Amino acid sequence: MACREIDDLVDERISRVLTQYRESPNLLGVARAYLGQMATVARQACEMLEHFDIDTAVGDQLTILGKALGWPRCHCRGQRRPVFGFACDNECGPPTIPIAGFCEADWDCGNGPDYIEFCFTDDELYRGFLKARIVTLTGDYTRAGISDAAMEVFGDGACILHEGPGTVAIYAGRLLTGIEISIAHLYQQVLPVAPGIMLEIWHGNGPAFGFGSGWGGFCDGAFPSEITLN
Repeated sequence: MACREIDDLVDERISRVLTQYRESPNLLGVARAYLGQMATVARQACEMLEHFDIDTAVGDQLTILGKALGWPRCHCRGQRRPVFGFACDNECGPPTIPIAGFCEADWDCGNGPDYIEFCFTDDELYRGFLKARIVTLTGDYTRAGISDAAMEVFGDGACILHEGPGTVAIYAGRLLTGIEISIAHLYQQVLPVAPGIMLEIWHGNGPAFGFGSGWGGFCDGAFPSEITLN
């Protein structure tokens, strides 16, 4: 919605002044002064709404939208604790758990919390989750609904990899980042998956191997790996 100009708002009200009073410049001057103040406030209020557009909001604006949608920036058990290891993206496949180097991760000795607090500092990552949350709040558990929500969080290459009794598998269409792998369990909470249905998240380097439209062929197809969610 386009916000109206201040002069247009003032002129609209001035046009309602009775004819016999329009010859009084002092009266019209006072009226314009007060109307100008009110029009300025109206203009600012209108522009404020534009700042809370889910597609363009940033920073605190996006945080407020997240609270309204019931998906805050910070989650107490939001990130799976990364463990020390070495990523292997070739013969052994992409990582399925969060792995980090010497100074960024802990040894997996079974003596630490499995999950730690996570706050969305990347607005674009957060925005994708909020858009998926909107789909979920509408109760759209159809194939189209979950496909749309998956593309919001993973990108246009995301799709339903396969379905089975009580299970739906989402393929990200790309390799997930270390951060995305570490918060993969949050996708279970935000994507529109019906109660009682188990969600699987898979990723790989490009379109999944297969035949037909949307699948990668012999030369370009990737063999997806399932992310460990629990």
